[in-house]
Amino acid sequence: MIELRDYQKKAVRELKQKMIDMLNDFEDRQKLIFKAPTGAGKTVMVSTLLDELTRDLPMNGQCRYSRVAWVWIAPNKLHQQSYRSMRNFFSERRSLRPVMFDECDHVDGLHPGDVLFLNWESINKDNAVMIRDNEQNRTLYELIRKTKIEQHLPVVVIIDEEHMFAGRNAKKSEMVLQAIQPHIELRVSATPVTQSYHAVLVKRQDVINEEMIKKGIELNPNVKSSKEQSELTVNQRLLKKALDKRKELAEAYKEYGINPLLLIQLPNDSSESMSSKDKTIAEEMQAYLEQVCDISVANGRLAVWLSKDKSPNLQNITHSDDITEVLLFKQAIALGWDCPRASVLLIFRELQSMTFTTQTVGRILRMPEQHFYKNDILNYGYVYTDLSADMISIVGDDMNYISTLYANRKKDLPNITLRSYYTDKHGATRNRLGSQFRSIFYKTMEREWEQNPLLLFSAEDFFEDDGETEGADEAKKKEADMDAKIKLNRYNAKRHGVQTDVSRILVAIPKDTPLTGDSGIVEITDKARLALNASELQNLFTLFCRKNVGGFSKFDSTPVLQGAIESALEEYLQVFSMDVPKVVLYHQNRPRFEELIRKALVTYEATLKRNAKEVTMEYQQSVWQVPETRLYNAAMVRTTEGEIFNHALYPYFEQITASRPEQEFARWLDDKMEYVEWWYKNGDEGKQHFAVPYTDSGSRKRCFYVDFIVRLKSGTICLFDTKTKGSDADAPEKNNALLDYISSYQSTGKKIVGGVLIKDEGTSNWYYPGGVIENTDNIDGWSALHLETL
Repeated sequence: MIELRDYQKKAVRELKQKMIDMLNDFEDRQKLIFKAPTGAGKTVMVSTLLDELTRDLPMNGQCRYSRVAWVWIAPNKLHQQSYRSMRNFFSERRSLRPVMFDECDHVDGLHPGDVLFLNWESINKDNAVMIRDNEQNRTLYELIRKTKIEQHLPVVVIIDEEHMFAGRNAKKSEMVLQAIQPHIELRVSATPVTQSYHAVLVKRQDVINEEMIKKGIELNPNVKSSKEQSELTVNQRLLKKALDKRKELAEAYKEYGINPLLLIQLPNDSSESMSSKDKTIAEEMQAYLEQVCDISVANGRLAVWLSKDKSPNLQNITHSDDITEVLLFKQAIALGWDCPRASVLLIFRELQSMTFTTQTVGRILRMPEQHFYKNDILNYGYVYTDLSADMISIVGDDMNYISTLYANRKKDLPNITLRSYYTDKHGATRNRLGSQFRSIFYKTMEREWEQNPLLLFSAEDFFEDDGETEGADEAKKKEADMDAKIKLNRYNAKRHGVQTDVSRILVAIPKDTPLTGDSGIVEITDKARLALNASELQNLFTLFCRKNVGGFSKFDSTPVLQGAIESALEEYLQVFSMDVPKVVLYHQNRPRFEELIRKALVTYEATLKRNAKEVTMEYQQSVWQVPETRLYNAAMVRTTEGEIFNHALYPYFEQITASRPEQEFARWLDDKMEYVEWWYKNGDEGKQHFAVPYTDSGSRKRCFYVDFIVRLKSGTICLFDTKTKGSDADAPEKNNALLDYISSYQSTGKKIVGGVLIKDEGTSNWYYPGGVIENTDNIDGWSALHLETL
């Protein structure tokens, strides 16, 4: 039997009381957030919660339900791990019965105390077996229906690793929850993305105080500066440091029978697929480990966990005394992987990345025996990284997806149907740098840096000279002229801030920096500087070019830009290919090259426009209705729960960039519930949002995304776009185009009104033109908006 720590008991008490209160509420789909750091024992706490509620509810006079059915949903295969953990947890108590889908009673539904374990991937796909109709009628939705109707049980869904719910399949997953309609959603994560008034938080320090997780993390400890180029790459030097730290820990752990594990994480941990950079680093790491350290898969000291390459020695890798010393991995290991002997992490980041995720750091935070040791070096985790930044951000782990919030159309909402428009471009040129770019880059360099072309050979040089002495003197003269031109070009380049005599490039990485593992910003005060070797410089130069091709195709345009820079430096400054990366990447030169490239791209784009066919815009028509579900970027909105009630979607997420008129009109509308059936705040781009066609003041065809779509209880549809006086030069064109759009509905019997809408600060009334306008500087003669008259 597991003895809970004090913070765990406290969290279970709070969760239990909140859940009882929510069971007494008649509303479905209530959300309860449970946030606890990695290593706090979330599965144990939730299992205890389910056990105590199942035991207590029949005797609890405060709750209208005495029995509950549970559904536990997790990403990937984490549900299997939780299923096994709960079976072990309840092997003695037997108050709950963990079941998989095939083990359920499909005749009567889930029984009291049943905990059904599912993973998202098995239910959020259109052809998923569990939700697809079949002859036996054995579907998840039918099982839930029988549970509610025949067993009379409320359904509570536990969403494990809730931050993963906000991924690329968020909309489909949300549709599954819509169909299940649980009474309560218990959302569990170290980094939850959902917002709710109902939440229980476990503080990291409380978990540390109970010695469940390490005291903290040291970033790049004892990494020394080295300004000389080495045969080893920076990656290999960091690996050597990480191996040395693992060896030091192994000596300290020896008396406890624990073999510490070094984790090596590849750069792009957002995808299971291997990028070219992933493959290069994986090969480099494996070669060094085997050839220099005798660490390989063959002798069992190395394990590999990649999407298409999993070594056979992974099965026992979490055992404290397993012989494996190093694990090379990507994202797949992230979820639910529990290996307390993991003590050192070597993590490679994308160029100029400034972030770690809490889940990444959390992999080395668990204490192997859930207590601290006398030797304090065992009470910390150690991270080595090539990340180079003055500030490091520890962020919530969203698996490289945009953290997504979703709002749902209200049940039985009387929808409307409107024509909407979007534009297609025709006649556009291919979006890549072409052969013309090199000559434009040369001319830009001549103009901006005062460079003179070096004519190495004239036409006469290709003909024999009868006078050998005269020819030799002429050659010397030309060589002297050439040297003079090179010196002048280099002098002019230096006057413009460009150094050509760069011997090495140093990369500065943090050293001896403490981290906690919590989200937040860490200032880097101490750095080590390491010299990059030739292969590293060439890779960074390619990445520099890739970053600086502007809006052109990176795949097609990177080699064009790279070739233009290399040939220009050779022809004007006599800097040859081996030295080009050092000159370009030198910290003082880099911004000068970026500005030079930017100006060349501007000239190139202007040339393309002159030479290209005229690009025409054509309108395409679509049908718009209030969407069933809409996704929002969590970083760009704020919740208005308890503030806005009559929006067509619930909850209403307001853009943090919303203008003051937009914010004020939204609340004005929401206060008019006696006249307004519903109102909807439209998006501002994309064919999924409502738009009308208009021609702007520059005679260009565009789409006008009207701010507010309103359905009144009288049946009238209102289309209003909020402005302030004179704030938008195209406001008259938008207003007049909207009038044309509205007039096209006159013969249909559908009553639509609308236009640009401006608030009069003196009276606090909203006014719209009701006709054609030429400007929005003066609203005299406009109509006051009285919804009751429309």
